[in-house]
Amino acid sequence: MSELKKTILIPINSGFAYRYFIQTDIFKRLQMSGHNIILLVPKPEDKFFKDLREYKNVIIATYYVDKCREYIKKRRIEQWLKNLRVFVLNGHYNIRTVDDLYRAYLKDRQKNVKRSLIGRFSDLVLDIFVYLGRRVKFLRSLILWAEQAFFSPLLHATVFETHKPDLLVVSSLGTFDYDQFLMREARKRRIPVVSVVLQWDNTTTRGMPGAIPDRVVAWTETMKKELIEINDISPEKIFIGGVAHYDHYYRDATLLSREELFNKLGLDINKKLIFFATKSPNGYAWNTDIAEIILQAIRDNKLIEPCQLVVRLHPIYYRRQNTGFAFQHFLDQFYTLKKHYKELVLNEPAIISKSLDYSMPWDEINMLASILKHSNVVINMFSTLNLEASIFDIPIVNICFEGNSYKGPKKARYNIGIDEVQTHNQRVIKTGGIMMVYDEYQLIEGINNALKDPKIGGQGRRLIRKNETGPFPGCAGEKIAGYLTGLLENDGK
Repeated sequence: MSELKKTILIPINSGFAYRYFIQTDIFKRLQMSGHNIILLVPKPEDKFFKDLREYKNVIIATYYVDKCREYIKKRRIEQWLKNLRVFVLNGHYNIRTVDDLYRAYLKDRQKNVKRSLIGRFSDLVLDIFVYLGRRVKFLRSLILWAEQAFFSPLLHATVFETHKPDLLVVSSLGTFDYDQFLMREARKRRIPVVSVVLQWDNTTTRGMPGAIPDRVVAWTETMKKELIEINDISPEKIFIGGVAHYDHYYRDATLLSREELFNKLGLDINKKLIFFATKSPNGYAWNTDIAEIILQAIRDNKLIEPCQLVVRLHPIYYRRQNTGFAFQHFLDQFYTLKKHYKELVLNEPAIISKSLDYSMPWDEINMLASILKHSNVVINMFSTLNLEASIFDIPIVNICFEGNSYKGPKKARYNIGIDEVQTHNQRVIKTGGIMMVYDEYQLIEGINNALKDPKIGGQGRRLIRKNETGPFPGCAGEKIAGYLTGLLENDGK
């Protein structure tokens, strides 16, 4: 390491970003490098960050999310440009995912019969710009230039001027609020920006970048190709670093044994474990329907082995809204289900920070890994759990049908078929590593097939591991941290 200490600035805008940067070897290696780390969080006084204060080279500073929110709220043009970017990628390649999301958006908009004439005109202009933006690279560049020139507020001036960072590292291409403002501000100050792609689908589902990064850390060769072709990122800017938050999946010593896990969750050691990882209630309203189908099959002895069901609720169930949870109604459905079925074990993630949504302690993250390791079947709906179950070589049954319990407002995005045809999901489906099921009968049949032959789909899962989970298994965090410190010590070059 260079004797001259440098400073790296990392904004943390969600528990998912916290997990990726702080609860992996990325933070461990950066902290050990001796360079200064400035972490931006919404409320530095939150006890959740207490342990981080013990490090002399770590400073917890304020992420002014309220200022960012107010800024964009008062600027209609920036709101419109931000909405436009969500639906624009380079249309000369496969952008089926954002196209379907755009169609769902329009469908929901058209249901609002009270739209004003101005609103209808705005939709027409949006449609024209989406069409042109997908076909004309110059227009995409012009959008980024305009936002950099006219919507680049110095909202974190005190942070930049006080700590004088040498490198800004964000968890998106400027597509997660409010990375874009920090990236633009850093660019004004000639500070290099690194975008670390946080999630598997972000290069195909989030639309075009909201600001221009100097470097990008991708998961895989496939993700690099998507960054180049549909996100307009130059290949020389991209480093393939693997997936840091998968590292602990390769470390058996850190995982609970089967006996420890079953004791902790109150499970019967003599029964097979079916693990249902629920889909976000933002995109699927029938998680309880799926759980009840499985529970009733267990009760009616339709499965070939004695089984029990663990349902892990997605962290987004616990998104805060005012004084409660935004999805309390769906939570209540599961609590009711639990009263009727003793075969059900609810695994609720511990969200311990009141200021950072979806934030979980390390023990909770390790619990998920341990459940995956000791499951006999994983039930899923087009999430990264398809990748994670493949790492452990567990048979996967993927749901592609809806239930009938939801009586709320109809949302086009609730159509599970949209997920099925998304680019990243199609890659996994085509491997044959997951069993696709389209109704209740196929679901039970799929579970029984997995119980009968645990190797079913094994070849496909090997392909998923090879193509989707990245290089450097078990040490991706170390590799990414090494890349970042290298940039620090070479002035971002």
